[in-house]
Amino acid sequence: MRRIMVLAAVAFLATQAVARERAVSSTSWVRRAPAAVVADAVLADVTGPRPIVLLETNYYTFLPADRLQLRLTVNPNGYGSPVTMYLYNENRTTGARRYYNVGAGQLPAGQQLDLFGTPVFVPALNDFVLFGSSSDTSETSWGVNGALGASLAAGDAGQYQWVLELRDAAGKRVLSRSNAMYANIQSSITVSGTINQSQTWTANNRYVLNEFVGVASPATLTIEPGTVIYGGTSRATLFVQRGAKIIADGTARRPIIFTSPRRTGDRAQTDWGSLVILGNAPINVQGGSAFLEGLPSEAAYSFGGNDASDDSGILRYVRLEFGGFLIAQNQEINGLTLAGVGNRTIVDHVEVLHNKDDAFEFFGGTVNAKHLLSVAAADDGLDFDFGYSGSIQFAALIKRAVNDESDSNFFTESDNNIAQNADAARPLTNPNVYNVTAVRVASNVGQYGGVLRRNTAGRYHNVVVTGSRLAPLTLRDNSTFTNTSAGELVFDHSILHGSFEDAAFPGTGASGDQAANTRNFLFTNMTRNRNTDPQLAMGTPSLLRTYMPDLMPAATSPALDADFVAYPPDNGFLEPVDFQGAVGPGHDWILTGWANFSDN
Repeated sequence: MRRIMVLAAVAFLATQAVARERAVSSTSWVRRAPAAVVADAVLADVTGPRPIVLLETNYYTFLPADRLQLRLTVNPNGYGSPVTMYLYNENRTTGARRYYNVGAGQLPAGQQLDLFGTPVFVPALNDFVLFGSSSDTSETSWGVNGALGASLAAGDAGQYQWVLELRDAAGKRVLSRSNAMYANIQSSITVSGTINQSQTWTANNRYVLNEFVGVASPATLTIEPGTVIYGGTSRATLFVQRGAKIIADGTARRPIIFTSPRRTGDRAQTDWGSLVILGNAPINVQGGSAFLEGLPSEAAYSFGGNDASDDSGILRYVRLEFGGFLIAQNQEINGLTLAGVGNRTIVDHVEVLHNKDDAFEFFGGTVNAKHLLSVAAADDGLDFDFGYSGSIQFAALIKRAVNDESDSNFFTESDNNIAQNADAARPLTNPNVYNVTAVRVASNVGQYGGVLRRNTAGRYHNVVVTGSRLAPLTLRDNSTFTNTSAGELVFDHSILHGSFEDAAFPGTGASGDQAANTRNFLFTNMTRNRNTDPQLAMGTPSLLRTYMPDLMPAATSPALDADFVAYPPDNGFLEPVDFQGAVGPGHDWILTGWANFSDN
């Protein structure tokens, strides 16, 4: 994204002098709010759209000689009242904060003051550098002088974050918040080959994957909360093989990050591979096992077995960013590949950001997954095949118009078996899916919200789909419709917002769309589906609004109508809900600070 500064108005403050070489040449990028407007805002409850804010560091990890830089994207997004801007640095382990003010610099611990000392109107800034130095020529530098001062030296070892809050004029109510996590570390460690013995990766180092890296049985790879792993080459991919485990158990304040080796601003899909987990759970391939598509027919890439309760470890609060290396024609590494993974494996709070292929692909297996976030995957959001039969709840799938595949389906693509006779393969692909929100930024590529085909089964409830270029959902082939008649495929209690006219079903041929049958199934046979605007707080999706995606249903949203909400069965995994979609009142897990919404 090109660096653009849009002046909000005339000069706000005179030139300031800030301690420790943080000289502010001008703060003309904000406009002071008149006192009368401030008084009105304090008395009234602020309503309407939230302003957008995205804060980013130039890198995630800093050795002692490295320099940290900070940039800001902010936009009123229709918000017209004055705000106060609070900028602070926080220790992610202890919670200690140090606030920053343009006149006083870094304040002593325990003191709190907003950035400018007065309410301002929200400016419109794009990749605006707050701290930076044009004299810094390192590979991670933006090479630009910061509006608030020079690049910052790495401080004490540990895990930190810069946080920018837009609060109301009184400074008491947070309207928007963005945090930029980073760590000051001791060393950089390159990892190659196969890990045959259990080991632990610690957060005081960064780890750089060189080419394909395997974790072989019976080894367990443990990764401490807050650890950052870089894909050092375009082929860099971590394969957790059958019988091995990964324990990547992060926290909301210290997620484990797998990411591009490039600086913020230069990152893109396909910078590296991603994470692949291979297990011993059942798949519907003849013989009970298979090799991952596009890879050699070797034991290291095999998956499947007869242990539905297989345990491949823990993925909790994990981010997978800017991956999707092309391993064969039309076959890229998915954001997260779960192949034959069993139901003792824990998958919870996992984000895929800007991956070139599917966000999450389930090649058979029985693994359950919760709180899945996808932002800007080029292909499908949730991809099911090879007899997958687990449960999924709370999935937010946000499609940006970035390297979007022409045949992508941003909600789901579900097949029974793509390599053999789908009609004969057993067990059927049969996901149990509750509470999904899938939204798409308009573009001239991409296809449906979801495609169910090739004899797939499944149960889908409380799904919200909006913004598809073609129909929000299409069913294909006679065997899939036979599953609807037999009760093997259910799709109900959902909001499917978009066109279901014949023109929205252009697929032809023996396996093409069946527009009339799809409409009849969704809106006649099923009794609780609606084609209506879900009224999400973010409004019409746009690239800007996906920088801080507010998927909460508005107070008048049909997603909150109890008569149309399906109550999940008590299977020990699914949670009770009183809303449709991935996010609802009391359960906004997306904007809690663990996820990343950068576009590069």
